[in-house]
Amino acid sequence: MKHIRKFIMPPGPILSMTLIGLLLLSALLYYRAIKIQRFLEPALAVSEPRVKFNQVINNLLMKEFGTTGNGITFKRGSVLIDKSFLFSTAHQMDGSHPLILKKLSRFFLSVLDDQYLRERISLVLVSTNLPLTEDTRLNRELRFQVRERTAMVLNSLYAVDPELEQRFGKYFAVTVIPVDPSGGETNSIEFRMIPTERLHIEVLERLEKYSY
Repeated sequence: MKHIRKFIMPPGPILSMTLIGLLLLSALLYYRAIKIQRFLEPALAVSEPRVKFNQVINNLLMKEFGTTGNGITFKRGSVLIDKSFLFSTAHQMDGSHPLILKKLSRFFLSVLDDQYLRERISLVLVSTNLPLTEDTRLNRELRFQVRERTAMVLNSLYAVDPELEQRFGKYFAVTVIPVDPSGGETNSIEFRMIPTERLHIEVLERLEKYSY
């Protein structure tokens, strides 16, 4: 028994070593937490203006359409609407979804009527993807046809609520976006809200205090 006790440290030194170990571990965790905080703060400063902008947009969209989905989604600053909500076939609008158009028009009126949002939106780009073919002549014809169909969507919005065109027509434009044919044709009409410099300025202002 006496031989065994020779190899067992007294309680005092064991307690001291344990406390020292805990102090060193606490110091290490604190140092790592400071490093993580120094990284996260600028990252949050960069993302916060865009996150706030998207949240306000998403709230207005949900106010009109309820929980988004089922053909209407919002992501990365764009409202995506399934073509089947707007076209009876690939080429014709039959007016079968006037409520969708009315809600969409009210949504954009709410967005552009909000000074905070309006100051941060340069343009609402109404677009459809066009998978290119190897025939350049056919591509030109398809580009014209697709652009005409996309323009019908915007004109229909103006028709159901002329106030949108009268007050905010300068904010809307129509385009066709050529894409790789391997991606296939998308089933959505996209309303992309192009940001103004205001959002970029807000990011720079938030990052300013970290530049010293």
